[in-house]
Amino acid sequence: MGVRNAGKTIREARIKAGLTQEQLSEGVCSVLSLSRIENGSAGVSPVTFQALMAHAGAPCEVYPIFASRTDFDCFYTLNRARFYLGSWQLSQAYEELNKLEEWNFADNKLYYQEYLYLNGQIQVRSGCADHHALYDLFSSALHITRPEIDYSDFHHLLLSIVEIELLIGVAQELLYLGKSDLCYNICSQIASYLANAEIDYLKKDYLYAEYAIVYTKYLLEIKDYKKALAIADHHRHKMVQNSEDSPLLELTFLTSVGYYHTGEMETAYIYFKNTFYAAHSIESYYASICRNYVSSEHIFVLDDYLSQMDDIPQITFPMKKAINTSDLTDGTYDFFSADVLTIGRLIHELRTEQGLSLTALCQGLCSKSKLSKIENDALQPDVFLTEALLQRLGISERGFTFWGSERESRLYELKFKLTHTRLLTNEQTENYLHQFHSLITKKDNTLMQRYTFDYNLLPSSPEECIQNLHTALAYTLPDFDIRFIYNYHLSHSELSILNNIGFQYRNIDGNKSKLYFAKLLDYLSVHSLDILFINNVFPLTLYKYEHSLYTQHHYHEAADLFTGSNHQLLKGNLATFGYFLFYYCQCLAECQQYEPATKFAHYACSIQELYELKPNSEVLKKYLWNDFSLHIS
Repeated sequence: MGVRNAGKTIREARIKAGLTQEQLSEGVCSVLSLSRIENGSAGVSPVTFQALMAHAGAPCEVYPIFASRTDFDCFYTLNRARFYLGSWQLSQAYEELNKLEEWNFADNKLYYQEYLYLNGQIQVRSGCADHHALYDLFSSALHITRPEIDYSDFHHLLLSIVEIELLIGVAQELLYLGKSDLCYNICSQIASYLANAEIDYLKKDYLYAEYAIVYTKYLLEIKDYKKALAIADHHRHKMVQNSEDSPLLELTFLTSVGYYHTGEMETAYIYFKNTFYAAHSIESYYASICRNYVSSEHIFVLDDYLSQMDDIPQITFPMKKAINTSDLTDGTYDFFSADVLTIGRLIHELRTEQGLSLTALCQGLCSKSKLSKIENDALQPDVFLTEALLQRLGISERGFTFWGSERESRLYELKFKLTHTRLLTNEQTENYLHQFHSLITKKDNTLMQRYTFDYNLLPSSPEECIQNLHTALAYTLPDFDIRFIYNYHLSHSELSILNNIGFQYRNIDGNKSKLYFAKLLDYLSVHSLDILFINNVFPLTLYKYEHSLYTQHHYHEAADLFTGSNHQLLKGNLATFGYFLFYYCQCLAECQQYEPATKFAHYACSIQELYELKPNSEVLKKYLWNDFSLHIS
């Protein structure tokens, strides 16, 4: 079964929630538009689909059909902006958002609302926010869908994800403007709403974390320090488990402040130090914000090394002002318009733009005839074929979820758990893999490849691993030759397999290991890949390559791997960056570059501790002291 009908999905969610069309459409679209969506006579933009599903209390990942190419570009650009914002790369986030202005937000008020929210968050993270102006910005954005909202009583409303985010932003600005009682009221209602909302657990944990940042600040304001510490530390730990970089730095710093106010000075300084060095490693101004705060409040006496670290320069961004949205639509469109971009048409457009033949794209995934039918909308692809085709086109599928059959949904859920759940035990992994295997057949090439790859991550000898990885790769690319990688367009699974083959060779054949990683980085430079797809694969390539070179004692080569472009790439995945730096600083020390080795070791140890991997930090500190007399505080 292929991707399901959006209108049918929305109608089922509405009926299950016991809502009328009037209740569901409130703040999103007209009742007439919703009626047309449900009966299939009108299409629905992904952002509108998400808002309606959120109102229905149903899983609200977006639906992959677009009103036009501009609709897709706006949707995907917002995802890119969120990625950059989440990794504290504010200039890049700002540049992405400016593109939406050129496209007039695809004439969609919900894209514009999210655009305003993200611009407001850039102001917040830049450290130069005008709180009156930010309050007005967040309020204006919220009034696009909720013109008559009462901040003291909105518990009865059905809210979208962006509306929840905007309310959290409003609450924070109210706190800064001295209206702590109203801030508390909003926080309480949001906590109650999230407790009962049907949102996927990663998104819910993220929203809770954003709420916790504001609520913790409120608790510090009223001097309820024990509760502030408990809230900040609980959600900090959740972000560690989910490898969610975006709120982690702020929650770790607030945990530090909480420990300080409860008298645990040594622990407080450790959390502060970890926040500072982690933020400094990705060149985030948040490092300077934290250090300036503890200095101005006389919270700590800074150690000499930390106090002498360079300031990260502050970058200012022009504040956006809300415009009249009466000319923007609610995201519904004529389903029979020639501009409608189905998933098949999207694949066709991306393929032709990249000059790819049908044969080159579908190799090992499906027949040329089948791909042609998919592109012409004569055939709906299954969920996993769709993902693989988009990935081979350099697009990440993680921005939206595909709605398929019950079997596909269960497989997707299992794949999601195997991919996103941090620190699974071998028993948990085997259990998920057993369930996964029971749902697939040998004809499911991409799924068999995924199963074989994931099963190979369980402990086994390097030789056995390499053999199994080649078996996994052969499901889609039986004649693959790493020397000619430029001739291929590869999916996430295929690239991950190659990453792991190169890594397994590190102790068997160093030259083969270097060949695989060098070719993978060449592939990155040759092909046109989107940053969201790159971030899912290539930070791991760099870490595994660095680790492999270190293992082979090729210290100078490993030291040369940390270029400006590779640093930019690693910023997008802080946890992986920490692993990379763990080996990079050791290579610098081996090359007698002791000053940079000391700086990057501080980064590495702090990121390891940020992610609750203190044993790694202790091992690194001990090694650098014993072998090079380098002291890492």
